[in-house]
Amino acid sequence: MNDDRNQPQGSLNEGEGGKTADAQYRKGATDFAKRTDTLQKGMEAERDVENYRGEYEGAEKAGRSHSAGDLESDLEGKNDGRH
Repeated sequence: MNDDRNQPQGSLNEGEGGKTADAQYRKGATDFAKRTDTLQKGMEAERDVENYRGEYEGAEKAGRSHSAGDLESDLEGKNDGRH
């Protein structure tokens, strides 16, 4: 007997772009937008980036150091419809 009620929500591998993950994200984003002044949050985020620019740039540099690097075709926009 296959009892799906005992499975954690989203436990089945739905692959990239899973419907369960999409639904959970959209619900969370909608709930956040309904209970939050998103314009104010955006202004706060912008202010934080300006005030802590060095920390943000350091974090970006650290993240990029673990990257395999950019593909030339990505940098030229060949994969996103710009060319």
